Amino acid sequence: MQRIDVFDIIRSLFFGPEKVVFSRFMDPLGNFEIFYPKKWKFDRDIAVVEGKYTVQFESKKSTFTISVDASLPLDFDFRKYAKKELESPTAGILATARKTTFRGMPAFKREYSYYSEGREYFGGGVMFYNGDIVVSLSWSAPEKDREKQEAIFSHMIDRLVVYKGFNIRKG
Repeated sequence: MQRIDVFDIIRSLFFGPEKVVFSRFMDPLGNFEIFYPKKWKFDRDIAVVEGKYTVQFESKKSTFTISVDASLPLDFDFRKYAKKELESPTAGILATARKTTFRGMPAFKREYSYYSEGREYFGGGVMFYNGDIVVSLSWSAPEKDREKQEAIFSHMIDRLVVYKGFNIRKG
């Protein structure tokens, strides 16, 4: 049986849930736009290195990252690339990439959980290929905040606009 916290009920009656206000981010290279929580931070300086770049949005607890890779070889195998990138252990985190689609494009998705500094976190991601470039979306947040953070991540993904004809300046 779940215990009811009277103070949570009183707080919700008088203060209500915290509302999240979103701001629009336009990729300065003209490849995508996204809406992110206004209170979150990100680095406005984007460095394109060998046809790849990343933009990371973060709060005190959560991160949402968009990575773009346009440095693909002519005989590019998206399945092999996605499996390698999404299933390679990162800081001891193991995940299995599952084949899916993202807005009609070939994609792979993953979900995982991990512990850091005594706290449990959840994470996930989707990587898709538009025929020219690979875009990877990834996120993580504390497990105790899963419901709220998943709603934020879903909102960001649902409102992501990816433009055709990606502009990548190698440098």
